[in-house]
Amino acid sequence: MRRAIEKFFSSGRWIILLVAAITAGLIVKKIIIPMVHGQVRPIIGDGVHVSSYQFPLTPCLVPRKLLRAGGNYKDGLAALDHPYTIKPPEVSNINAGLADSGGYIQGPDRVIGVVIHGQARAYPIPIMNWHAVVNDRLGGKPIVVYWDAFSSCAMVFSRKTDGGVQRFGYSGLICDGNLLIYNREKSNSQESLWCPMLCRAITGPAAAKHAKLKPLPFAIVTWHKWKAMFPKTTMIEGIPRLFPAYRKDVYHSYDHDPTDFHYPVSPMWHNAKPPAKSQIIVLRIRHHWYPLPIDKLVRIKNEAGVVHLKVGGENVVIQCWQDLALNTASVISPAKIPTAYSFLYSWYALHPKDFQTSIWRALAR
Repeated sequence: MRRAIEKFFSSGRWIILLVAAITAGLIVKKIIIPMVHGQVRPIIGDGVHVSSYQFPLTPCLVPRKLLRAGGNYKDGLAALDHPYTIKPPEVSNINAGLADSGGYIQGPDRVIGVVIHGQARAYPIPIMNWHAVVNDRLGGKPIVVYWDAFSSCAMVFSRKTDGGVQRFGYSGLICDGNLLIYNREKSNSQESLWCPMLCRAITGPAAAKHAKLKPLPFAIVTWHKWKAMFPKTTMIEGIPRLFPAYRKDVYHSYDHDPTDFHYPVSPMWHNAKPPAKSQIIVLRIRHHWYPLPIDKLVRIKNEAGVVHLKVGGENVVIQCWQDLALNTASVISPAKIPTAYSFLYSWYALHPKDFQTSIWRALAR
């Protein structure tokens, strides 16, 4: 017996068995146990066929032909749920620690800034590019922050609907070129597709109940400007292992190519002015959306960078900033006006009638 043991160890086979045992343990710990507890989900969606995503498509409140697979699978971008938050000094410390690799979130980076009941929070677009959806709670309210990089669409909603407080995820599907989200449930048959640009569920049980999303006010500004306006703001940290990825501007060439629209849309914006990929801010006043071209607002701002407009019967004050990378604008007054940001052509595809208003015709010249 002793000789057999000595022969076994001298042959080196014990190393193979040890590695196999460690590997088996890791599989049990990292895969089997999480699967038993529902923490690991199988890959759903082949990137091509809408049916492969297993969402209930009845009823469907939009023309079925508008639904397409976006090339990614369900949850291909991992939504952030109640992410850890940090303060401006901590952001600076992370930047200093990552200086050799390009840093973290820089002053010129754009953020989706939200203020609820006096609490301010920034959701940097470099982070949102890799997650698309953030389920959070701010000022005591459950909110979802949405970002679609290909349509350059940002929106913020209350997660509280007639069906309760929802938890949203990245569906991998699009509607007329715009990213759809879904409410996570224990069973796929109970999940529904929601179109943020339409502010409502468009397929599944929630669509059958005509469930809607309540849009909220927010702003897109640079991190430098946001923390100057709200020194006590917090910022979502994201996932530390993805810090290097957050610095990669994977959409830069797409954003600046006026001929690349990635997904087909219909109807398409064919006017030369403003260009199809112009950035617009959209104001919701008395249940109607009013798109405004940001570049034009920047051109007509006064010396204080402010524009006064009459929109939908409301006196609106908009603050504008002219930046080297991208012009930005946000509503100062009334502070409670829900907003959206988007490429012009993306919003036009789902809201063509919004561009027939007198304020749009006046500003689009």
